[in-house]
Amino acid sequence: MRDFDFLVIGSGIAGLVYALECSRQGSVAIITKKGLYDCNTDYAQGGIAAVLDAHDSFEEHIQDTYLAGAELGKKEIIRQIISEGPALIKYLIDLGTDFTRRDANYDRSLENLSLTREGGHSHNRVAYAADSTGHQIMEALIGSCRKHEKIMIFENHMAVDLITQHHIPQHEGFLPGITCWGAYVLDTQSNKVEIFRAKKTMLATGGAACIYAHNTNPDVSTGDGMAMARLAGARLANMEFVQFHPTAFYNAEGETFLISEALRGEGAVLRLQDGSTFMENYHPMGNLAPRDVVSRAIDGELKKRGEKYCFLDATQVDTNVLKTHFPYIDKKCNEFGVDFTKDPIPVAPAAHYFCGGILSTIDGVTDIRNLFAAGEVACTGLHGANRLASNSLLEALVIAHHAGNHPSNLDDVKFPPIPEWQDQGQFNENEWVVISNNREIIGTVMQGYVGILRSRRLLKYALSKLDNIFHEINNFYQHNTVRKEVIETRNMAVIASMVIRSALTRKESRGAHYVIDHPERDDAKYKIDTII
Repeated sequence: MRDFDFLVIGSGIAGLVYALECSRQGSVAIITKKGLYDCNTDYAQGGIAAVLDAHDSFEEHIQDTYLAGAELGKKEIIRQIISEGPALIKYLIDLGTDFTRRDANYDRSLENLSLTREGGHSHNRVAYAADSTGHQIMEALIGSCRKHEKIMIFENHMAVDLITQHHIPQHEGFLPGITCWGAYVLDTQSNKVEIFRAKKTMLATGGAACIYAHNTNPDVSTGDGMAMARLAGARLANMEFVQFHPTAFYNAEGETFLISEALRGEGAVLRLQDGSTFMENYHPMGNLAPRDVVSRAIDGELKKRGEKYCFLDATQVDTNVLKTHFPYIDKKCNEFGVDFTKDPIPVAPAAHYFCGGILSTIDGVTDIRNLFAAGEVACTGLHGANRLASNSLLEALVIAHHAGNHPSNLDDVKFPPIPEWQDQGQFNENEWVVISNNREIIGTVMQGYVGILRSRRLLKYALSKLDNIFHEINNFYQHNTVRKEVIETRNMAVIASMVIRSALTRKESRGAHYVIDHPERDDAKYKIDTII
């Protein structure tokens, strides 16, 4: 058994900010199932949104967020997160994040930050570091965590289950309700399960876009935190709102990468294969419309024409801007033989971000005592039915900072006797096909039946398939020693099922959820969260 005051599951911006704040109050363990940099934060290109310009205002950012979220977001949560943005961007700067500045030789103050605009924003308010903002933030946070004596980092460690009353026989004497005392954690190199006991546990495991065959996420995004919390008894909210990023690089062989929305903010234009533009027909903001609008427009145009991709044309943008602001995109495009200063970029929508997740408060508090959640894994009420571009890093930063300074962090916690992990049976290599096949089937079913445009008939087909897949995987899980891929596939099946059940519950179209049986919004019945 390993004992800590705080256990952090996940190594993105939410997990590392929480770890740094909690390290002032006790010992901290950070576990991450691959390396520290293997997370969605490191993949974030565009930037972090906040009101940093004298011509902008909190009210306008609040309104942009609320409208982009199809008026399902919680105004009080939106207001609080947005109002704290500038101070916490200064916090990142103080930790060493090197944002792009207007004057490179000038100071690193907020007033000198270079700002760009992305879809759905009425002002330039996205602070960035070229097109590798997330990586720059990770460099600063990881550097700070590595040199902190109270923080221990465990790479190649994956949480299997949260430790709650479900694992502990005869837990009399404890308060009613579910309590978390840490997690059972698999060392993925030795395949041994250890107990990580902690007074407080933070889920910062990111999203679950890997349940879709075509997605922009690293392969660690398998919904682990959401699934563990759900299996332990926490509520999930708004799982039907899976945001598809409109512009992922299209490659017939399947490998893809994100083309930042900031490229459109600098003047890039979407075109069909015949060279014609189309976004002006769908939204007054044209190419800078909210992501759900742009993704549906592209999806509809491609289906009408029987085509698999359209183009993002940046050839009219100043070459120096392209080379200096988007070096990562420049490098990646060149690897596929595309010079984006001269050639249009082939793009198509791909699963990108979960607007829903574990139901939690502005402080990261969940249904389960001593369990917090922050970042994409959580649903706080900021995003509503569709995330406004570059609000995700902002949310993760604010919620993690709140949670890291929560008054309950100083509470004394009484631990029950925690039993050792009991492996079931021996690992059966002959039955491995249950995991490998079903993992691929989950991606195929979700991509085909639960994508940008949905129908209730196909959603019901998908749910039937997913229920069968979950039973197969769970049976394998119960009769074999644990492996990383088994836990991931179990979690993917749980979350895929939650997405479908939520989508069937919402009989309207709103934000990232568009169902052809009910193409209109219904504020009278459905201007509420979908809670499982």
